[in-house]
Amino acid sequence: MLYNGNTLEPTLHQRRLRILSVFLAAFFCLLVSRVWYLQILRGNFFKEKSEKQRIRVLRVLSPRGEFVDREERTLVDTKPGFNVTLTLEDVQDLGQSLARLSELVSVSEVELHQKVAAASTAGIRRFQMIRLLSNVDWPTVALLEAHQMDLRGISVSPEPLRNYRFDGLFAHAFGYMGEINGAELSQEAFTDYRMGDVIGKTGLEKGLERYLKGVDGSRRVEVNSLGRIIQEMAEASPVPGSRIVLTVDYDIQQALEEAFSDASGAGVVLNPNTGDILAMVSRPSYDPNVFSGGIPKETWKELTADEKHPLTNKAISGQYAPGSVFKIVMAVAGLEEREITPQESVYCRGYTKFGGRRFRCWKRRGHGKVDLHRALVQSCDVYFYELGQRLGIDKIAECAENLGLNRPTGIDLEGEKPGLIPNRAWKKKTRKEPWYPGENLNAAIGQGYILVTPIQLANLVAAIANGGTVYRPQLVKRVENYRGEVLKEIAPEVRYDAPLSAKTLHLVIQALEGVVSEKRGTGGRARLKNIRVAGKTGTAQVVRMKQDEEEIEDIPEKHRDHALFTAFAPVDDPEIAVAIIVEHGGHGGSAAAPIAGQVLERYFTKTGRLPKPDDGKDKGPGEHVEGPQAFLTAGRVN
Repeated sequence: MLYNGNTLEPTLHQRRLRILSVFLAAFFCLLVSRVWYLQILRGNFFKEKSEKQRIRVLRVLSPRGEFVDREERTLVDTKPGFNVTLTLEDVQDLGQSLARLSELVSVSEVELHQKVAAASTAGIRRFQMIRLLSNVDWPTVALLEAHQMDLRGISVSPEPLRNYRFDGLFAHAFGYMGEINGAELSQEAFTDYRMGDVIGKTGLEKGLERYLKGVDGSRRVEVNSLGRIIQEMAEASPVPGSRIVLTVDYDIQQALEEAFSDASGAGVVLNPNTGDILAMVSRPSYDPNVFSGGIPKETWKELTADEKHPLTNKAISGQYAPGSVFKIVMAVAGLEEREITPQESVYCRGYTKFGGRRFRCWKRRGHGKVDLHRALVQSCDVYFYELGQRLGIDKIAECAENLGLNRPTGIDLEGEKPGLIPNRAWKKKTRKEPWYPGENLNAAIGQGYILVTPIQLANLVAAIANGGTVYRPQLVKRVENYRGEVLKEIAPEVRYDAPLSAKTLHLVIQALEGVVSEKRGTGGRARLKNIRVAGKTGTAQVVRMKQDEEEIEDIPEKHRDHALFTAFAPVDDPEIAVAIIVEHGGHGGSAAAPIAGQVLERYFTKTGRLPKPDDGKDKGPGEHVEGPQAFLTAGRVN
């Protein structure tokens, strides 16, 4: 410092030192303020963020609810499975990780990238798992664990997988599973789901999704820098989905499956007094287990390209001409409308003439003089041609609708078709044509525009059996939670009562019993010893044949008639109703009736009304027959 008169002036060096001191003091204050901000004001926030980098909450998927039959035998449950997943937060080089995974498991690298892109588009967060592969086997699990250092961000995760214990048995009732898609994720019903979750796509799996799903649990774990779990910290157990008790009976279902053998078609067995479905078959079938872990593209293509439509539930959505089974409706309509009496007869000479054309009876030489009883027992077409002309299509349609046709039955499955019962108004509206008198004849024997589903036929014969009550067929008896507590009980539901007189029912049932029990009845192959069975055969023409074409072996299989048979038993106190359709099977009496006979026999053996057959001995109606195709060369029985 220099002395200059009365003042002391600081040197340049001292001035610079003061400036530096002020700067250092300001910097120190700023640093302290920042530390105070980070440690005091924002300390909890950064502590939590730090914890999240090493503490991860993993979702534990809940086991899906079980399906059991009416005797509580398990049909569908879950089994342990393993998925290969990716967590983007743990990945350093995504391309390298996916390329290495592709080499190890022989899966297209492009396909893996597509799954990652789809998950990102769906809003998957970086710390959430993306499923790359489903249901990998043990050798693959071991291989991936051995190469985990090469697979940064990729891990193997356990997951419960759907297990259909009997492969294709009940397949169309259960439906199949599949990964949720973007459109489904946007729906309100799936707000708690994530991309990669597996849901029911068809059948009961879809319809009961909200009960079957359960509540997922969680695991709180500590992970290292590679995303590998190094410590379990806490766990919240998942809550299993609900248990579904079905109306079906495993033994009856198995009998129906076995009776169909390799034939295509559908069958429904139900309790006529409640609407409970005891068995339901659609053939050919498929194994829903192949969908559980993600179905291979080749298998999916094969199933969808199959001309016999194995993925379609033909029992509820297959629409067929009912053939002579429709004569049940005709007989009821004729009696209720008083167009016929039981004693009135018609002479059948093998055909009737109308409009310059011959309408043939299935029996070329004719039945001779027939009344209502004999016309049903021997399925005389000429008798019902005459009745069709008397009734007209509108009265026929009204009676058919009263018995449950021309509308869905209301079964608890998606995809049911309504069938078709035409009338004058329908044809004018849809075809822009009048109804021609000659069309009454085709309708009278269940041909022409008429279409029904197998479940409608089962409901029809059940209504005849129980006195005219039409029930809603049901597959679900009750829903229970995992503790066994009943969440929902489903009681029988009457949809409507058909206005049928006791006299009409007595006459029709008496004739239907004759179809099975009488010597010339067309349904004799469904006959049982000591059990009174009522039934009706039917043969539905697929394409119109030439007038002189007689031998079925000369007809290509795809052009052969469909074979139908409906039945109920016992006649005096009905417990079981059956409807069978064998596609291109030939004739109802030879192809469909034996199937119904085997099912009825199994039912009454199970309930103790018939003795169990000894091994190596005659096993009852139809059991010695090698499937419906064995009867293709038999004489035509309508």
